[in-house]
Amino acid sequence: MFSPSFLSAAARWTGLTFALACTLACQGHKNAEPTAGSVEKPAYARLFDTRKTPQGVLITTYQPADTTQILKRYLLYREGHQPDTVPPDVVPVRIPLENVAVAHSTQIGLIAALGCEPSIRSIGSRAALERNSVLAEREDLGEFFNGWQFDTEKLLVLAPDAVFFSPGRTEDITTLEKGIRVPMLYDLSPWENHPLARSEWLKFTAEFFDCRALADSLFAQIEQRYRDICQQARTSGTRPQVLSSLPYQGVWYMPAGESYKAVLFRDAALDFPWADTPQTGSLALDLESVLARAWQADVWFFETGMGDSPTLKSLEEQNRLYTRFKAFRNGDIFICNSDHGAPYFEQSIVYPDRVLSDFTYLPREKDYRPYYYQRIERQ
Repeated sequence: MFSPSFLSAAARWTGLTFALACTLACQGHKNAEPTAGSVEKPAYARLFDTRKTPQGVLITTYQPADTTQILKRYLLYREGHQPDTVPPDVVPVRIPLENVAVAHSTQIGLIAALGCEPSIRSIGSRAALERNSVLAEREDLGEFFNGWQFDTEKLLVLAPDAVFFSPGRTEDITTLEKGIRVPMLYDLSPWENHPLARSEWLKFTAEFFDCRALADSLFAQIEQRYRDICQQARTSGTRPQVLSSLPYQGVWYMPAGESYKAVLFRDAALDFPWADTPQTGSLALDLESVLARAWQADVWFFETGMGDSPTLKSLEEQNRLYTRFKAFRNGDIFICNSDHGAPYFEQSIVYPDRVLSDFTYLPREKDYRPYYYQRIERQ
């Protein structure tokens, strides 16, 4: 989303992650109930599936906390083939979409990767766009946030064909859905835990723009590159120790062992001190406990919000305890600041191979040119 905090959203993944990552490679007619067809389960993603039916493509999304429970179903149909009736839990959506609203950065990235960004006519807030966003130069975009909340009246005026968004943990959009009478399309990619599972939401997105074959081809390329980097990391002969994140208001939110970030570290063949923790999401730690466990970390990665990146000098001024980390003393700290580079929050979910590349080669190759993370400056 425009606010990056949701990127640590939890979703379960097993200890077979590395092995799996390195080996896995419409027409409609009018009817009341979508006829059952063969369900296509994604290779990695667990929060959606698709089914071709005589009425169109039926997409089912699932509750992140309990994947046996359906969150929302959509029946996609082409012009002239709208079903007379659909079950109350199925949202009919005419495709391809031509005028969409997007609430968060992940949807911008997924849509842009498919070359469909001209269909984006409105966004949550222009102020929250990354500086180098694919939409940064667009002056024709409407806005529909009031603060960080949906504004029903603004959406009614904008009248999009559909709204792409990622729900928060407690966000209730039932009233909004009834008020605007526009399909709300749940992008649950941030709730997937495996990097390739997040990227596989390209297939979900593509169905709404009637370009599924393109998504399949693009994802296959991303998956292959990811697997190739995995293999190179695995056979590199080195396993540097890695530290992640920075404290926020006195709390160090460290990726847990089954989190998205920890999976990337594992696939980059990095030794992550919290890899054995079974949780997803983040661990709330204090600086002293992190120092005790990771003071010998060879490399340190973290992301910053908009604005200037920290320097070694500014980190030391914040807390002299940082100077005790080996990575600090050696200057082997790498910062991702999308305000001064590629739009990380738009692209990282789509292209996990690029993030994995940075994590794999920055600790090992001096001449490597990174996608997102840059070595910290001294002052």
